[in-house]
Amino acid sequence: MKTLKRIFAFIFKLFILFLKILSVSALTALIASLFSTQRVIGSLSEIGGAVQFDDRLSMTVYDAFYFGRIYWGFITLAFIAAFIAAWALHKGVKFGRPIIFAGAGAVAILVMLLAMEQVFFGVPIVAGARDGVGLLLQMLAGGIGGFLFTKLTTLKTQADTRAQ
Repeated sequence: MKTLKRIFAFIFKLFILFLKILSVSALTALIASLFSTQRVIGSLSEIGGAVQFDDRLSMTVYDAFYFGRIYWGFITLAFIAAFIAAWALHKGVKFGRPIIFAGAGAVAILVMLLAMEQVFFGVPIVAGARDGVGLLLQMLAGGIGGFLFTKLTTLKTQADTRAQ
């Protein structure tokens, strides 16, 4: 009976952890979508297409809702793999958890975008990440997501230390 309770407790913890990854990846997708849209609008402005504020806002909201939903799934998958690797790394080094997870989030976005480009016949799918600055902004969004994940998942030992 105790073994069954432990199994259910473990599954419940994994489920809660997955919900936390989903929430962080949703926020990351929103931030990354905003960065991408603004990069694209900026490129339009550079070639002479003045974009009015209401059009800019409309495009941003549209991309956040439609592109962001699709991007969210990809980011979630990338974060699951990256956070497992970050957990294993942190378990070994025992320090720098926010930095490790922020780095993992940034690298997850980079690897995901490069993999997507290979899968889609060399075409960078995220328009706002087609140059170095855009790619760095996407990685920044991933880093923010990784950092926020550490804030949502405070380690038990850290919580115990604060309580004392």
